[in-house]
Amino acid sequence: MPVASSQDVHTPLTIPADGDGVALSASGIGLAALVALGLTVQAQAGAPAGTAPGRVVSLNLCTDQLAALLLPPGRIAALSHLARDPELSYVASRVAGIPVTQGGAEELLALKPDLVLAGRYTAQAAVRMAKAHHIPVVQVGLVADFDGIRAQVRTVAGALGESAKGEALLADMDRRLAAAAPADDRRPTALSLAPGAFTSGAGTLTAAVMRAAGLVNYPEAKGMSGYGYLTVEGIVADPPDLLVASTGVKDRPSLSGALIDHPALRRVLPEGHRPRLAENLLGCGGPYTVEAVEALARARGQWLARHDGGRP
Repeated sequence: MPVASSQDVHTPLTIPADGDGVALSASGIGLAALVALGLTVQAQAGAPAGTAPGRVVSLNLCTDQLAALLLPPGRIAALSHLARDPELSYVASRVAGIPVTQGGAEELLALKPDLVLAGRYTAQAAVRMAKAHHIPVVQVGLVADFDGIRAQVRTVAGALGESAKGEALLADMDRRLAAAAPADDRRPTALSLAPGAFTSGAGTLTAAVMRAAGLVNYPEAKGMSGYGYLTVEGIVADPPDLLVASTGVKDRPSLSGALIDHPALRRVLPEGHRPRLAENLLGCGGPYTVEAVEALARARGQWLARHDGGRP
């Protein structure tokens, strides 16, 4: 199971992997739940303290998915427009009847939310507007591992008044993680490659998924932290055992996406070495990310059966 040298790694991008990365601005509703999580909040005008929100607006794909998993549709006033895109959203099939928003500040106020879910870096004008109007806001960042997923689900579920449902989702995730865990110490190498040879090193959710599935994350083994690029030449010269490849958004071809189908890559990593993952399992960490672990654990088992004779 060869590993290429660190000189084949391009300089990593400075894209943060925030851990659970949760920031909250609370006013009134859900106050008791937030205090119970050890967070200091300041009560302002809003729904009565302890009242579960009934008009939740999500401005971010990651919070869209948590809202759809935790709430009945009747309590969701709107989700971001990305929630309906099946390439990106795990919950696309269940949100067809829920209104969507483009994330504008005026649009948000017209929805009359009693809680806003948002990301750290998106829809900032709308978030500022919500805070200025004393509307409670829960902001979340990227998660980099399953502990981050657990913390983020508990925070959002608590703010929504759905802690029991959040714990049920996490219990199912943990049960499935335990079932997918490797039974021995054999660790094939695996590389997750996006268009343009973009990849994920140490401290990323992809690395955590690989580890849980019993795989060595190829860029991490070469010293990459965070996100960066590999050269096709370096991969071909020293290929991983498995390539988890993304060719980009369906029906929107690009030169960077075509790079993954380069004949040299196809020669050293043919179809049998390319496990497939749904695009929407790793973009945002959530309880559903366990499906990526299960898929890669199956791919590991199949690779070992072919190359190790299924040795126990």
